[in-house]
Amino acid sequence: MKIKHLNINQYFLLLIVLFLSFSSHAHDYPKNYFRSPVDFKITLSGTFAELRNNHFHSGIDIRTFTTGKKIYAIADGTVSRIKISAGGYGKALYIDHPNGYTSVYAHLSKFSPKIEVFIKSQQYKKKSFEVDININSLDSHKREQFKLKKGNIIAYSGNTGSSMGPHLHFEVRETKSEKPINPMLLGFKILDTTPPKIYRLYVYPLNRNSSVNGKNTRQAFKVVAKNKTNFVLNNAKLKLHGKIGFAIHTQDFLDNTWGKCGINKLQLRINDSLVTNYTLNKFSFDESSYINSHIDYELSQESKKRIHKAFIEPNNKLNFYSKMKGDGSYYFNENKNYSIDISAFDSYKNKAKLKFAVKGDTTSVNFPEKVFSKLFKYQDVNHFSQDGIELKFPKNCLYSDLKFNYSTSIDSNYLAPIHHIHKSSVALNRHYSLSIKLDKVNDTISDKLVVCKIDKNGNTSSAGGVYINGYIKTKTKGLGNYSVLLDTISPTITTKTDYKNKTIKNLKFIDFTIKDNLAGIKYYRGEIDGKWVLFEYDRKKDRLFYTFDSQRLKRNKKHKLKLTVEDAVGNIGTYSCDFTW
Repeated sequence: MKIKHLNINQYFLLLIVLFLSFSSHAHDYPKNYFRSPVDFKITLSGTFAELRNNHFHSGIDIRTFTTGKKIYAIADGTVSRIKISAGGYGKALYIDHPNGYTSVYAHLSKFSPKIEVFIKSQQYKKKSFEVDININSLDSHKREQFKLKKGNIIAYSGNTGSSMGPHLHFEVRETKSEKPINPMLLGFKILDTTPPKIYRLYVYPLNRNSSVNGKNTRQAFKVVAKNKTNFVLNNAKLKLHGKIGFAIHTQDFLDNTWGKCGINKLQLRINDSLVTNYTLNKFSFDESSYINSHIDYELSQESKKRIHKAFIEPNNKLNFYSKMKGDGSYYFNENKNYSIDISAFDSYKNKAKLKFAVKGDTTSVNFPEKVFSKLFKYQDVNHFSQDGIELKFPKNCLYSDLKFNYSTSIDSNYLAPIHHIHKSSVALNRHYSLSIKLDKVNDTISDKLVVCKIDKNGNTSSAGGVYINGYIKTKTKGLGNYSVLLDTISPTITTKTDYKNKTIKNLKFIDFTIKDNLAGIKYYRGEIDGKWVLFEYDRKKDRLFYTFDSQRLKRNKKHKLKLTVEDAVGNIGTYSCDFTW
């Protein structure tokens, strides 16, 4: 009732206090609710929101050094999902907890015995190594077996999926939104007193009238350390005019590990005024592809460096920019000195600061515009067609407007001209339609045609494709050089061990290498004595293997193996033999 007697200033002050209280509560993550997922001291090889290839890292990578380490439930909960794939997370387990969070454990070698028995039964039921089981969709009496207590062993660490070395990829997500949050905010004992390091500064003129030291292109400047936390430019002087953006190459380091990890927060101040301020503590998987706008995609393609921009492209929809001042760019149009301060923080607030001065330049130069084929507006549907090619880019496919270029060249190794579709160093947010015209195609081989992408070294990779009415059509997310090849070569199946007509009673598994020359492996099937058996596929190693299962295969018997591998255009490779186990 008393609120009616507040004056307007008091009323708004009360609203601000309530808002700040709510905001603080909204980010008050539980600190003592979860235990560690491992029983040894945690050291990391990857941190949350680290810049990865086409995505932000959605968890932390806990170093295990070997496979087979015990993995524990971090709190009471229920297994909600079990997923197995040849790439990606490999063998992964999801647990829903009653406090509104879900924990995720990935790249596992195997699950605990009860879960292992269940998932193998599902694989045999579906006749598929790759499965994605939603436990919540099962009948209630079946879900009971997946209830867990804090500290239960749930799995063992591994190197499955796209993992490049033994480790546990560990995530915590909001169950309702499925958004991953930074696990380093949840009280796990991770030692980190080491600040990030800053290696290089990048300065961008953001329109035709802007310049950096008289140039209208991105300029890079070396950075040197004064001490552990303070960095300066290496004898560089900057003269800036017009709309300018800044970026830094920076990485974080943790105690007791050599790994280079990602920062958590970036701030840019100009003349002590906060211009850029973002923190990477939560994101949506739907937003993750915007990483290619957050970084300089062209620079990453050229030098493998992923940098943090302090400014935003027009079609970058990442939500963690919510505290930004405009788009993070700044206009330097006065003949005076400016003080620039860029700070990088890790999750434990260790800070690295780059401080330098720049001179404003009042000289305006209208830099000449390069010739281009067509202007694409990022918010529009964009079409392009010439003899032999048709392109369609959907709305918001681009991160900003593009001065599009196109040309062709001839190479007798291909069935069509090489179509130079702008350049591969420009990132796209969505797939676009690509149709290449072909002349005089024999109908008997039309289903073996493949649109191929050609890299700067002349190597080709498949972009798929279907032949329809004189065109081979596909959808792709990359610009660059494209043409057409014919793929009539079957996948190969090889093994280091000769199993044919051999007694192999002492072996635990049989192991094959499967490869395809172009279209890519689409399907495989292993049978023993005419029945489907579980072959596991490790895509990164081209490895296909069957672990002998005495529950399903009789011992001391002669058996007949048949292995079939098919590529994306229907070429089939086979391997068969008799063996005794």
